[in-house]
Amino acid sequence: MFTSGAVIALAIALWFSKLSWRARMRLLSHPLMLDICVFIVITALHWGTFSGVMAAAVGALMVSVMISGARNLWGYTEPKTGKYVRGMFDVSDKLIQGK
Repeated sequence: MFTSGAVIALAIALWFSKLSWRARMRLLSHPLMLDICVFIVITALHWGTFSGVMAAAVGALMVSVMISGARNLWGYTEPKTGKYVRGMFDVSDKLIQGK
């Protein structure tokens, strides 16, 4: 169950790494909505057995921790103003370049 949840979280992290920096910051700007959407999608995908639902719940929990970590590491953009809030690493130059 924990291993399956870790694999689910790793898969979502790999998907997240393929996005542009601008898209990453947009997703990190809405952490609650991102948590809810991730939980709904992976629960729907793993519905049918108790172990599948529990793996989805563990995966959603791990993704939630990763979202908090990403907001602290890279920062996020303010939803209303679009202003970049710096994390531990400044990625504002990547946002300007559009990479």
